[in-house]
Amino acid sequence: MKSSGLLLLATVIGCTLGAAPATVREGRLWQDGKPLRAIGVNYCDLFQEVLSNPENDRTLRGLRFLGEKRIPFVRFWCCGFWPKDWQLYMTDKEEYFRRLDLVVKTAEEAKVGLIPSLFWRFATVPNVVGEFVDAWADPASKTRVLMATYVQEVVTRYRESPAIWGWEFANEVNLGVDLPNGMEFLGKKMPALGVDLAKDERNLVTKDIAVAAHVAFATEVRKYDTERFITSGNSVLRASQYNQTAHGTWTKDSAEEAQQALAWLNPDPINVVSVHLYPGLENPLSHAGTTGTAEVIGLHKTWCEQMGKPLFVGEFAGLGHDRGKEIDMAVYRRVEGELIDAMVEHRVDLAAHWVFDYTANRKGPGLIRPDNEWAWVLDEIVRANQAIQAQLAQEAKP
Repeated sequence: MKSSGLLLLATVIGCTLGAAPATVREGRLWQDGKPLRAIGVNYCDLFQEVLSNPENDRTLRGLRFLGEKRIPFVRFWCCGFWPKDWQLYMTDKEEYFRRLDLVVKTAEEAKVGLIPSLFWRFATVPNVVGEFVDAWADPASKTRVLMATYVQEVVTRYRESPAIWGWEFANEVNLGVDLPNGMEFLGKKMPALGVDLAKDERNLVTKDIAVAAHVAFATEVRKYDTERFITSGNSVLRASQYNQTAHGTWTKDSAEEAQQALAWLNPDPINVVSVHLYPGLENPLSHAGTTGTAEVIGLHKTWCEQMGKPLFVGEFAGLGHDRGKEIDMAVYRRVEGELIDAMVEHRVDLAAHWVFDYTANRKGPGLIRPDNEWAWVLDEIVRANQAIQAQLAQEAKP
């Protein structure tokens, strides 16, 4: 990451972020009465590990480590991933929440903020209750009843915790919306995991289903928490996101069409826009006629400002997967540095690297562990947060 006067100033003033709720006012994020911008990490299976094996404290130790490194927040799935992972919640809520309490309490002690994604895999809840994915759009469905119940229980239990920064709906729902070849992805059955995604049109995700689900989730959250931000968890738009919905084609969207699709998929009361960005090591980011990491990030920041909503780059990394062939570390460092620099330069409200300490037996590009060959990414994030704090200090000057 490049050095700058801001970065030099930041080494003097330090990074003062801690655990506290984050709220949206006039299109900006605020925390403890001050403007908030920060870069954190995804710790996606933070709760999954505790849910699956409460005797294993690997992720809790990892959370404490991140606190020691002064990483300000983590994004994680605050639910079971597969349908089978919801079994404990459905049969023994007391024990389920005892395990989730461990995560929240550890975050409070470590002063690491939490951005929990409550329904990470969009098809999971319908599978749990024996419905099709289109049940997300039906207010009387078992899917929506379970969603509302879970939101009430989680939000009311933790809304007083300073560790909870905001609430997220799900992960990358937009990538499955109105796919012209959507039926090709149906028919998957994994009985051991409780997965039964029948090849049935009722399991296709349309824009109307996605919007209804996002609005219903955010509306439920607002019943119990009027303060914290709410974000969608969506990825960057597909290049044809608008035209998939409007015309059922892969035709690339114009900038105006892409901006409209971004608004569709981050509907009120969602008040923080989410995108995920992975340029890859050889191909720069491109979107709606814009090419280059900084330009694409700047475009999204501009769109969000026009919508009056902060921008959360909920996932980013120099390579779009956490498993793969050997890569040139110098190239990865350059691409990752360009991403982080662009977050700082364009004053992105929140961003989170993918990924920290994800499942003990995985490895691959960008998968950070406390002492592995990718641990330097945490140091770059720390430096970036210091630079951001310096920016904010300068902006606060009369």
